[in-house]
Order: sequence, then structure tokens, then C-alpha cells
Amino acid sequence: MTTKNTHTIDRKFKFVATNPCNGKVYTENNAVVFCAKDKALVPALRAYIGACVALGCGPEHIESLDLLMERIREFQKNIESRVPDTAGDCEIDRCIGGFIEP
Repeated sequence: MTTKNTHTIDRKFKFVATNPCNGKVYTENNAVVFCAKDKALVPALRAYIGACVALGCGPEHIESLDLLMERIREFQKNIESRVPDTAGDCEIDRCIGGFIEP
């Protein structure tokens, strides 16, 4: 059974991620996931890096993002790269309609 959900941030994925340095836990309710294969990710990261620079983020954060972007480029070159899409009734119902199982 599905219900309309307006509180979930990332409706496409269910996940649990833990920052091993500070122990903070992230889920679809407070974070988002992007696939490394997504051809739009590198340009999106470039824009994010620009926003981080404009906001005054520390140089270590910018460097870590630059390194992340390079790893994504390598992944796309050597493993998989594709145009992102939201497809199929299930993804459309979740991502657009907000219908998520309880």
C-alpha cells in the first residue's frame, strides 16, 4: 500500500548513509543520492562547487569536491555513463506523485 508523502526529500531512493568521521546518519528524509553514471552529475557538481566558493566554504571542502568530480569522470569513462531519467509507473508515482510505501 502506498500513501502520499510530503516529508521525504529524495523520493527516488531509500537509503541509510553514515558519515564515519562524525557518526551522523542520513536517509531519504534529510539527504539526496545521485548516481555516478548520471551524465548531468559533473555539470551539477561544477555549479555546486561555484556556489560553495561564493558562500565561502573552506578550501578543503572545495578540494574534496574537485577530487570527487574527478572520480566521477573516471567512473563514467571506464564503467558507465548515461542520460538520467525518471521512468516507469513506480518511479513516476514516487518522484512526482509523492506516493511512497509507509
